[in-house]
Amino acid sequence: MAYVQDTLKLDNGGSVFLGLSSTSIRVGDKLKVTPHFRGVAKEDFLCNYVWNLDGSWEKGDFDSTIERVGHTVPEYTWEFVPERPGRYRIAVDIEDSHGRFKGNVERWIIVAGKYGFLRPPVPPADAPTAVLADDVSMIFNIASEQFNSLKEYFIAAAKHELTFKEFRALDHISFEVKRGEAFGLVGTNGSGKSTMLKIIAGVLEPSAGKVNVHGTIAPLIELGAGFDMELTAKENIYLNGALLGYRKDFIDEHFQDIVDFAELDGFMDMPLKNYSSGMVARIAFAIATVTEPDILIVDETLSVGDFLFQQKCERRIKELVESDNVTVLLVSHDISLVERICDRVCWIEKGHMRMIGETDEVCEAYRSLDQD
Repeated sequence: MAYVQDTLKLDNGGSVFLGLSSTSIRVGDKLKVTPHFRGVAKEDFLCNYVWNLDGSWEKGDFDSTIERVGHTVPEYTWEFVPERPGRYRIAVDIEDSHGRFKGNVERWIIVAGKYGFLRPPVPPADAPTAVLADDVSMIFNIASEQFNSLKEYFIAAAKHELTFKEFRALDHISFEVKRGEAFGLVGTNGSGKSTMLKIIAGVLEPSAGKVNVHGTIAPLIELGAGFDMELTAKENIYLNGALLGYRKDFIDEHFQDIVDFAELDGFMDMPLKNYSSGMVARIAFAIATVTEPDILIVDETLSVGDFLFQQKCERRIKELVESDNVTVLLVSHDISLVERICDRVCWIEKGHMRMIGETDEVCEAYRSLDQD
């Protein structure tokens, strides 16, 4: 499946850009669709407006101007009111005045239920910045050969026989995340997404470039990070909370809230080393989200829990997003989760920035990678 294009280049040097009044609306809301003709007279072209639900062409899942009136029309704005929630592809087929097909422009929108979670809109350019990554590169030096002992390593170093290969995990990555955004990072395994989050969280120092962060961070980056496996769960709540900057009296006040959210009452006096990875993830998420951090970083933490707790965590993330006070950075291989929550997405592939933009366009392009 080729990914959608929102701009069409015409033969005579002009172009058409598909403008939408929003990319996230509710059932019953009105969407305004406007093809913007640039460098050409729009009156020289005809349009066929098309929508379909999740790419389906089954009866009832799509409609178009041609289906309704039998031909393309000289109309340059169109209104669409969805009746069902889901992902919709909005497209405009372009013909010249002689009826010759010139191409089409397409975009995706998300339609939420009447009272369901509404994905945040893309923030304006002048919104306050939460995270700014400026030309970030990360280079790791990897030994060219393996050594069986420290002795062999130091002998090779003394003889100047120790050589390294350079591995560039991130190569000149730049993006800006606005306050209150839900920003996704996608890419195949080993592409540098987690490395980027660790740099933002201050765990790693970039080899080149810089990252500016405005606000407090609650990072859920690596399972078990910030915990001592020899201590009990109760002791670890205070330890991890202290690392996140929580005062003891704050943890005292919210201790039961953390236990209730994690659903681990009765296990608080058990050493964390006896917990499953899913139980550790429950405690980590509950501690990080017991209050509203300025920036919440989530790196595949939800993937280790059971599906009921994953749904609970997703609801909590949505609550934080809806509060407009919390910026969420999410890394996940679950593209449907990214589509449900994030307003913009950055696609990093093998250390390089492949694409950045609105969620639906980037996720559709990423999906097409498996089919290229």
